[in-house]
Amino acid sequence: MANIELLILFLAGSALISYVLTRFNANIGSFFTIFVTMFVFVSLAGFGFAMNLDTTVNYLPGFTFSQSYLGFYFVIIITFVYLMVSFFHPYFINKFKYRSSYNFLFLLSLAGIIGAFYTNNFLQLFFFFELVIWTTMFLIPQGKSREAAVSYFGFSLAGSVALLLGIFMIFSQTGTFDINAGLAGLSGTTSVIVFILFLIAAFAKLGAFPLHIWLPIAHGNAPHPFSPVLSGALVKLGAFIAIFALIKIAPNTQTIGVLDLPLGHYMVALLGGLSIIFGTLMAIKEDDAKKLLAYSSMSHGGYILVAFSLMNGLAFAGGLYHILAHALASAGAFMAIAAVARVTGTTKMKEMGGMIHKMPITYLAYLIAIISMAGIPPMGGFISKWIIFQAVIDKGLIFVGIAVFFGSIGSFLYVFRPLAALFLGQELTEYKHVKEAPILMLIPTFIIMGLNIYTGVFPAKILDFINKIIVEVGYVPISVSTYAITGANDSILNPGLISLVFGIGVLIAFIIFILLKKSRKVELMDTYTAANFVHDEHLLHYTTDFYAPLERLYEKQSNWMTLFYQALAQKVKDLGSFCKYLFMSNHIGRTLLWIMLIIIALLWGEAL
Repeated sequence: MANIELLILFLAGSALISYVLTRFNANIGSFFTIFVTMFVFVSLAGFGFAMNLDTTVNYLPGFTFSQSYLGFYFVIIITFVYLMVSFFHPYFINKFKYRSSYNFLFLLSLAGIIGAFYTNNFLQLFFFFELVIWTTMFLIPQGKSREAAVSYFGFSLAGSVALLLGIFMIFSQTGTFDINAGLAGLSGTTSVIVFILFLIAAFAKLGAFPLHIWLPIAHGNAPHPFSPVLSGALVKLGAFIAIFALIKIAPNTQTIGVLDLPLGHYMVALLGGLSIIFGTLMAIKEDDAKKLLAYSSMSHGGYILVAFSLMNGLAFAGGLYHILAHALASAGAFMAIAAVARVTGTTKMKEMGGMIHKMPITYLAYLIAIISMAGIPPMGGFISKWIIFQAVIDKGLIFVGIAVFFGSIGSFLYVFRPLAALFLGQELTEYKHVKEAPILMLIPTFIIMGLNIYTGVFPAKILDFINKIIVEVGYVPISVSTYAITGANDSILNPGLISLVFGIGVLIAFIIFILLKKSRKVELMDTYTAANFVHDEHLLHYTTDFYAPLERLYEKQSNWMTLFYQALAQKVKDLGSFCKYLFMSNHIGRTLLWIMLIIIALLWGEAL
């Protein structure tokens, strides 16, 4: 039987070993990291589904762990993403600034993840939460951008402070750091304040509007193999904190009901809708493939917040399923971009094209991932979005419903752009040497492709497990059978039938394409040049200003949110300079002034 404490200690010890091995030989350290993550994933999967993990503590005095279906669901998804990404390490490790520290921090962050989802103590939750944040902060600069790490840390710090304040407010009222007892004992104004503080922490970690500024900066500049972890795994910590606020804290609050929802939940649903809209609009105009997918993560985080805010089993099931669907789709898309960036050295879409001829499997991996992101059958994203949309309609939230629908349409627009830019179009001469990704990188690619399809065709077993979580948190489970899912107002979704029809349609189209005679093979350049001489092939790359007509509708709108945070950052910097001037000056007069003020304060305090 696997023990949670031993798994955490095993990861911590393995992190140190990987550091030594990577200093000796980077490839040996990377392969060691693969085996460690594989062992941890197999251990969790082998015992976690049946809740047979051992929670006893022998070597970490004061620590307490407990099992839950909810915690295991998050852990198994995130650990799986870590495992898949680790297969990329041998091909990227030599490109990093600090090679030996990369694998060390990677494994240490996974230890923090497991601890955060299995602890039963708020202080320990904060400790593991911070362990993940600090290791991530030092992993991001491996992509050679200090600004990205500072941006990530700044917003994470805001979330951490909010979380810590909320924890101490819980302790001040209940006298315990135990998670279940502390949340159950909340009442009155304190519960409202804790609700708000926990939501700030959740929004900061999830990258939801209005705390989303760090997402494109961090994702766009993080090491290529770490971006799938950031988007597919680590931001899900925010969703976990949001569950505390929206499900375990909020029922204790007395608020004004709006459209059959408490006011706090309604505001979260609105902010979730805004996250969907803003994330979609910003992704459409983005030219960097990784930053585009980062804005996509913001949009999909909005779906999760909307689902968790609706306070019923159907919506909660949709939110949990979307966490899985987005983790798989986002990881698949980022891994495909990483494979391309490895051989091209860029993620700028206007600088690439025609990669389908060199990397057809990578192209297929990205295609399947974006079909799921866009919520198109037969992928997992279709199932989760259908359930969420059903829950929104049932609640009668018009604006949120429009946002959810807009996000689905818009997501197809923005995820198609990298497909056209990177893989389709003309083949550029500077990439004639490019070859398909190595087999070790293709193994996780094939696995994620298969799971994206499986979650869209056969969701029943996953939803059965999600029903256990729904019962655990106190909601009514949804009706699901092998072939059908029951939505709002007794609507029925048959994923297998939809997938069958979809597959038959694709097969018929393929047969027609093969059988019909073609007069001649049309060369790609014929459609570009119309028989004219080509002077500069870059001028013909049609992905530049891909959605210019749409972008013109809002291009003149200033990014006021970015300007606000830039101004705030400048004020903080000015405050730091002022404090430095006051406390760190070598001027003798200022030093004597502080000595006198301290003496006066001490004498005054003694007199009182």
